Amino acid sequence: MPRTGALLSLSREHHTSLVLARAARKAAESNDAATNLAMVGHIEAHWHDVLAAHFAQEEALLRLTEDMLSAEIVARIRAEHEELRMLICGPCELDSAVRLRHVGELLAAHVRYEERVLFPQLQSHPRIAEVI
Repeated sequence: MPRTGALLSLSREHHTSLVLARAARKAAESNDAATNLAMVGHIEAHWHDVLAAHFAQEEALLRLTEDMLSAEIVARIRAEHEELRMLICGPCELDSAVRLRHVGELLAAHVRYEERVLFPQLQSHPRIAEVI
């Protein structure tokens, strides 16, 4: 289903996040400390440039639609947002390659879940169609 309104810009940002997730996994596989450090920097920049506002917008949509979505969907999105926040911005004791692999895998799975499960439900609901 083609995206409209706010979901269109969020979907476009999802694409850039998927590209970054793939690059993070590839860097983690390289086991090169300099490559890993550079990729951590790219991920942190992506957080500040895109993901922080992106998550805030999605969470605002969740607050508007919480009563229309299953509790499982809402809980999963919020939990994954929080885990990604901690992995990217919080103190992290993980080795950089392990951190990159985890960020890459979680970010890719999260984006796919939103695109396949959350967004179709948001877009098809009449009340939300007015908002987005």
